[in-house]
Amino acid sequence: MPSSIPWRWLPSWSAGAELKNFAYVHLAPSLAAMATTYTQALAGLLPAEPALVVGQPTAIDPSRAPAGKHVLWVQVRVLPFHIRGDASGIISGSDWDAVKEIYADRVLDLIERYAPGLRASVLARAVLSPLDLERENPNLVGGDSLAGSHHLDQNFFFRPAFGWSRYRTPIGSLYMVGASTWPGAGTGAGSGFMLAKALAGE
Repeated sequence: MPSSIPWRWLPSWSAGAELKNFAYVHLAPSLAAMATTYTQALAGLLPAEPALVVGQPTAIDPSRAPAGKHVLWVQVRVLPFHIRGDASGIISGSDWDAVKEIYADRVLDLIERYAPGLRASVLARAVLSPLDLERENPNLVGGDSLAGSHHLDQNFFFRPAFGWSRYRTPIGSLYMVGASTWPGAGTGAGSGFMLAKALAGE
């Protein structure tokens, strides 16, 4: 669930001021915490303390916001598409349209723990739920921004499907790249680079 937020200033990270110089800050205190989040989401529960990716694009490119302002985006990693409950027992709704703003408050509260004073800097926010992501782009099935599972049975020569892992398609000289192909999402132009090398015979 990404959220794009105009800010007065970058978060004051309690872990150190140097974090203001990075484009991304990941908030996940331990492997155990991430495992708990994953388990809760798989059970259809809104995670009590989700793992977060906080993007700070204006930390390295101030032109992305008006002078003296900043933009943050927050990606909540691993959420259920169909809500069966809340791991914290606080949110009662099961419709993303009804609960997304409430859940976004939980996310901001969590960031505030790592960056005290955060809420005072928020000028506005826009929240996109997994349902919103699928509405905006039908390729994001279930709001999955990672283009499918990254489990072992969906990687290497199984991505996107067995027999089609080398960027080939049934149409001659037509190739597919992107997050649905190896090496998957979060690798930028990795698949295109690898295809180009293969086509060049390298």
